[in-house]
Amino acid sequence: MGSEEEDFEAEMEQLLPADEELEVFAKVIEPLGKRWFRVECSDGVIRMARVRGKLRSRRHWIKRGDIVLISIWPFKRDRGDIAVRYNHQQIAWLIKKGFIDKNWVTGEEVG
Repeated sequence: MGSEEEDFEAEMEQLLPADEELEVFAKVIEPLGKRWFRVECSDGVIRMARVRGKLRSRRHWIKRGDIVLISIWPFKRDRGDIAVRYNHQQIAWLIKKGFIDKNWVTGEEVG
């Protein structure tokens, strides 16, 4: 394994859910305005999520279909904060390692 691959693996380990109960993967369904988005979480729940302060830059522009990591609010479980936005390379790694299902990402029905 090359140094670049090791660096990428280490970076990805930092971008995984720390608390499986309060952090989940989500797919952006639609923007709602004022930094709010409707997201479909990997646990099957539709939630409203807002963009965290550090992700507000243009570099982290969030759009429909993006895969993100959200931190669920412990006091209001139908809402959360978008903590991480994954790029295509990171999404491919998450699928390869089994953290998310390819059919869920692409929106294809199984069966």
